[in-house]
Amino acid sequence: MALPLLNTPEFETNLPSTGQTIKFRPFLVKEEKILFMALQGGDTKEMANAVNNILGACVLNEGFDTSKLALFDIEYLFLKLRGKSVGEQIDLKVRHTNSDCNHATEVSINIDEVNVIFPEDYTDRIQLTDQVGVQMRAPGLKQTSGATNNDMSFENVLNLICDCVVCIYDQDNVYESFTKEEIVQFIEGLNQQQFAKVQEFFVNTPKLKHTISWKCPKCGEDDQVTIEGLNNFFM
Repeated sequence: MALPLLNTPEFETNLPSTGQTIKFRPFLVKEEKILFMALQGGDTKEMANAVNNILGACVLNEGFDTSKLALFDIEYLFLKLRGKSVGEQIDLKVRHTNSDCNHATEVSINIDEVNVIFPEDYTDRIQLTDQVGVQMRAPGLKQTSGATNNDMSFENVLNLICDCVVCIYDQDNVYESFTKEEIVQFIEGLNQQQFAKVQEFFVNTPKLKHTISWKCPKCGEDDQVTIEGLNNFFM
């Protein structure tokens, strides 16, 4: 005799970038196992693969593809999924950034209070000259999963930029079809001021961000810290 099937609830949330409604179910024990193993390993790529696999299993929208989403959308969506699966409260330990007191204070944050913050001047269109501009997309999981401060060589930065170019445009045309060699040649042909504008786009990319305020029980000092990115919500 077959064992009875358990009903799994469904929830909805909206992507910060587009407002698209996403339907999802909580992750089950099998998905929690994937996450637990990735957290134990502590490897950025393993964590990215775990997030990708869990979202692929739990998001119910037909044709859902994480490769088409910005990283901040993925992080926001995963955090909402985690909240409905494990609970809305996350317990963290925080320390002073500028103090002789090194006490670790336990704090709790509510996932529902965590949002993606968009800079006021954020835009995906960069005007390089009076006639020529470039439209960018925010980097996704693929572009950022292996990035660390140690491997951000010029070649890696160049590859990241090229992967995020949507199109080039001028007064008469929009150029959406190009080879990797053509876009590399285009980016390498920018002057320093133009290249700085492109780099600034990545600095101003929206981020999953939350500010925590607390009073240290050891020294009595009031302090606050801002955490960014999915990894920091599981530190």
